[in-house]
Amino acid sequence: MNQFIEDLDSNQTFFKYNFLSKVTPTIFIHGVGLDSSMWYPQKKYFQNKSIIFYDLLNHGKSKGNIKKLNFELFSNQLINLIHHLNLKKINLVGFSLGSLIAQHFTKTYNNKVQKLVLIGSVYNRTNKQIAIVKNRYKEASNGKSITKNSIHRWFNQDYLKKNKKVYDFFYTLLEKKNNKDFLIAYKLFVESDKYLINFDKFKTPTLIMTGEKEVGSPPIMSEEIHKKIQNSKLYIIKNAKHGATIEKEYIVNNQISKFLY
Repeated sequence: MNQFIEDLDSNQTFFKYNFLSKVTPTIFIHGVGLDSSMWYPQKKYFQNKSIIFYDLLNHGKSKGNIKKLNFELFSNQLINLIHHLNLKKINLVGFSLGSLIAQHFTKTYNNKVQKLVLIGSVYNRTNKQIAIVKNRYKEASNGKSITKNSIHRWFNQDYLKKNKKVYDFFYTLLEKKNNKDFLIAYKLFVESDKYLINFDKFKTPTLIMTGEKEVGSPPIMSEEIHKKIQNSKLYIIKNAKHGATIEKEYIVNNQISKFLY
């Protein structure tokens, strides 16, 4: 695999980059409670492209101990990284919370985003769906580990049985996180429906993907986003759940590649 350079920007954002081609660089944004290492299949697949992975605030090796997070702060983090790397245009790939951050960023900085990919994004959740994530947040706030539940919700059981290394990777990643920092970010994810975007003037070419068997961000949500974003494409990943970027990596990577390049 080609060598990636690791660094910190002026906002103490940890990032890795690999500028090997003249095509527009692509930035990948991970989900809540994870870090940029979740993109390891994409790092390998797109290693000959210009790609950037970074850790969100309160995650991984980036600045932590931030007591309140909002989408503006996350957008500021990303634009600071873009300026640090002196990038004129980027492609954005967001997963879960990262997908929401990508949407809010694109709304504010649409002149910077050439193409947008949204994977496993929640949208306009029902009261019942909100109650479920609120209950999960409450359990985590009370000190209960939600790691095993998360992994089994994200992957098909037969896949986990055959891929113990994937289970171990995500178990270790989720268990090592700083729970105080995680809960601040998770609260924003739980309450994200309060900050729904008006997509009427949203014209960035967008690929929207989610798993066919996704529970938290089911196909109907992606279908609704697709209806709202004028210049968008929809792809439902067959027999996939939230961990599609790993379990169905070939399909996901192929769709991203066809759309971006």
